Amino acid sequence: METTIAPDLARKLLTRDFANLVQRIQHGGKLSRAERSMLQGLASASGENSGPPFARNIVELADILGVTRQSITAWRKRKDAPQPAANGLHDVAVWREFMKRHDLKGATLAADEETVLRARKLLAEVEERELKVAVRKGLYVTIEEVRHTWTTQIGRATALLRNKFESELPPILSGLDATGIQEECRKAIDEVLTILHEGGA
Repeated sequence: METTIAPDLARKLLTRDFANLVQRIQHGGKLSRAERSMLQGLASASGENSGPPFARNIVELADILGVTRQSITAWRKRKDAPQPAANGLHDVAVWREFMKRHDLKGATLAADEETVLRARKLLAEVEERELKVAVRKGLYVTIEEVRHTWTTQIGRATALLRNKFESELPPILSGLDATGIQEECRKAIDEVLTILHEGGA
């Protein structure tokens, strides 16, 4: 049997969960997959396209649209205001179109906006902390480290190639034909690549 809870009760439960989540994160706690999903949902909440397609009553409609019940009551007095269906449900999309057509904003629920902003801030803090942990574990390296390692490897490769082709190969290549020179050069290049791959000096 499907059970539903009133929007105001759901809001209170969500607010309490969010407050507990804030406290746990501030004390170094980790997020479960479900908690991260909830936090990301709060952080990306926009009120414009979120929520169910139908509202059961005025209170629920105001909650979904992100305005006060008084605003809905005032707007219903307009001649072209959306009417509930035969089953009493209010079409949210029709109401949003009505609000857009008349440029109606209404009194917004500041508490919801504050929750969204706090969720975004908390999510950013969690992601920053996770990144720092990943860096400490060696899962990420800084650009400076990459640049230093790359420069070092290029220097080693240059030194090895110069040593091979300027010092070791000339005496060996003396008197060889084109095929022999090509073969010796290929061996020298392979040797340098092997040394670099194995991390030798």
